[in-house]
Amino acid sequence: MRGMDSSMEITIERVLFSLMNREPAPNLREILAVPELLPCLDKNGVAGVFFQALQKSGREDLAPRDVYDALQERFRLQIARNMAGAAAATEVFHLLRRADVPFLVLKGLALAENVYPHFAMRTTSDLDILIRREDLLRADDALVPAGYHAQDSTPRRALLNPPGYLASLEYHRPGSVFSYLHLHWHLVNTSTPAVGFIKHIDMERIWNQSRAGKVAGVEVLLLRPEHLVIYLCEHGLRVGHSFDRLNLICDLYYAIKSPGSRLDWDLMASEANELGLRNFVYLGLKIVQAYGGKTLVGDETMEKFAPPALSVWERLFQRMQLKGRRLRGSSYLVYLAASKGAFSKGRLIFRTLFPPRPILAQRSWQRAETHPAVLYMRRIGETMAALTRLARRPTRQAARR
Repeated sequence: MRGMDSSMEITIERVLFSLMNREPAPNLREILAVPELLPCLDKNGVAGVFFQALQKSGREDLAPRDVYDALQERFRLQIARNMAGAAAATEVFHLLRRADVPFLVLKGLALAENVYPHFAMRTTSDLDILIRREDLLRADDALVPAGYHAQDSTPRRALLNPPGYLASLEYHRPGSVFSYLHLHWHLVNTSTPAVGFIKHIDMERIWNQSRAGKVAGVEVLLLRPEHLVIYLCEHGLRVGHSFDRLNLICDLYYAIKSPGSRLDWDLMASEANELGLRNFVYLGLKIVQAYGGKTLVGDETMEKFAPPALSVWERLFQRMQLKGRRLRGSSYLVYLAASKGAFSKGRLIFRTLFPPRPILAQRSWQRAETHPAVLYMRRIGETMAALTRLARRPTRQAARR
């Protein structure tokens, strides 16, 4: 957050999770009055979480009237947005169903309605839907007549993307309440090559263990609770996220805490092993434990996921996170760790800087005909800028428990 004192930002984070954990929030009255509060909550996508937690604490009377009114207005607007989003989602569900395309709803509304205590606590701007790869052309045929068009590539071109890279298309319809409708055909969707672990993820295993649920009043498929936690750990640790925003941590927090989850931790540990994501889950749980405490994820549970040893890359990333350095791009260290051996690491670095041209074109929304030199120079420039940010960002003190 440009211009914000990092110590104030971490203090706000500490107050937020104290309220969520029903613990005493030190200096609550003072924090509610600081001008940085609302910008910090907005930037992290957690204004609704803060408002609801404050309400449940019974200490909303400590908030200045203008701050309380602003939080309440944000909450009301999110209710309206999510209701409008639910109506738009219903239309998409029916389009896919009429085309006989099986689908599974990810993130967004699925989390808002199924794991958060109140559906306005989760901001939603996109609709994320998982389909099978072989159904993409049929899904496209169903969406185009309704006004949805792929923006970043074409279905036939995207299907040529190699495994471990982008596995989605972004659709947009003018006037839609959703910024984008994302059609995924794999849970891992990244322009940073996931070559170190993609081969272990059997998508039919995900489909076969999915469960029935409701989103927007429609019967749909959802990830089973254990797979949801695994997915949120992997999603938060993507290089484009690196758990850099508190909403990513809140998603994981409530997926664990939700009474409907009834998590089988032994099963989750077994599934994480089978999917090649054990270390991802361990690191994700370690991060959420730092904010949610050991009543959320106990040490005995952590032991089920603890690898024999963390690599130097994973230890460095974990240390950064637990010291409050939630920096986008820092989870590249985890990707390095997942690539075993010097050759694999070198290949990862090379493929990061020089991914296949269609991947780079899709990621930057450039025509596939754009000259490769332009795309690759831009990629190298982005990488150098990210490394500079990592080097310059001051260390913040973590909200540790």
